[in-house]
Amino acid sequence: MILRLVPEILFHDLTPILLAIAAGWLAGRRLNIPPHPLARVSFYILNPSLVYISLTHSDISGEELARFLGFAASIPLIAGGLSLLISLALGLSRSERTALMLTAMFVNAGSYGLGVVQRAFGEAALARAVLYFMTNNILLNTLGVLMAVHSGNRAGWKSMLILPSFYAALVAAMVRLSGWAPPEPVEAGIALLSRGAIPVLLMVLGLELAHIQLEDRWFIMGLGTLLRLTVIPLVAIPLAHLWGLEGPARQAGLLESAMPAAISNVVMAVEFGVYPRTIAGIIFLSTLLSPLTLSLWIAWLKG
Repeated sequence: MILRLVPEILFHDLTPILLAIAAGWLAGRRLNIPPHPLARVSFYILNPSLVYISLTHSDISGEELARFLGFAASIPLIAGGLSLLISLALGLSRSERTALMLTAMFVNAGSYGLGVVQRAFGEAALARAVLYFMTNNILLNTLGVLMAVHSGNRAGWKSMLILPSFYAALVAAMVRLSGWAPPEPVEAGIALLSRGAIPVLLMVLGLELAHIQLEDRWFIMGLGTLLRLTVIPLVAIPLAHLWGLEGPARQAGLLESAMPAAISNVVMAVEFGVYPRTIAGIIFLSTLLSPLTLSLWIAWLKG
């Protein structure tokens, strides 16, 4: 039954997402457009708008919020521990362990995950996916930075404090708690900007992939891809049950946990000075294979 749903899901749910990514990739390759300017627009304007609108217009209760945030925070921690144990068992070097840990822990929850979740499961699941994206992003900019050998312990917290989406979430929380809402034209303007977030994020992903530089380390790349696309999502299933996730929260949480490795991991790799092209290879390979694995996960979640 699940396998019969895969072609339909691949065509209906993922093709629009892949076309947007492909458009960005072609723009990067043929027009030589750099990803940085568009990424900054997304980071400082569009993403915070999406976070604010999603959180202020969602039906998430305080109890569900706590459970979902617990799930979203525990996935990277368990992924990091599991990848560390596997790399130690295989006798990998410290640099190779770092590559596996970063790509297992931090996923493309934003530029890829939000679009896929929205397309597959709608706005209710998208609101939960935004929370996953926020949690993963904060952990990347705190724990991920703190892991870097050339960073002091304060660097991660400083990185979190310059995240515009973090402040958008705080404002959304204050609006919900106080019952106050901004004037309708202001709210409409923010909503308009939020609608551009996902298409631009997908274009940025394509632009990033067009400029990525790879390295021929197929064992580590294959192992990292296997962990990210299959092992960690399987671990997430009992974890979602443990945290009591149901409905849109379960759909969003499990699908986000199955996303490919985050582009931001390359930045962490440069910070470490260890195999940035290997990490780029895991990102590229996991993104390339993800339409097939995500189709299976979506079919299972819909079934």
